[in-house]
Amino acid sequence: MSEPRYEAPVAPPQQPAAPAPKSLLDQMQELLASVNADLADLGSDLEASGARAVDRNGVPETPSGAGAR
Repeated sequence: MSEPRYEAPVAPPQQPAAPAPKSLLDQMQELLASVNADLADLGSDLEASGARAVDRNGVPETPSGAGAR
């Protein structure tokens, strides 16, 4: 009969350390930057499509914001 062999425990492979959680301020700044970029894209899309602002009476607004009457 053979004696049981001692085997050293095998450590599991180490996973990369998780990055430190971002502060609320960092998260809010990233969100604001994302919203600003989306708004800029929307503005350029509207300009490219030739969209015009129309007041409640269906009259196109002039660039100054006053409706032509």
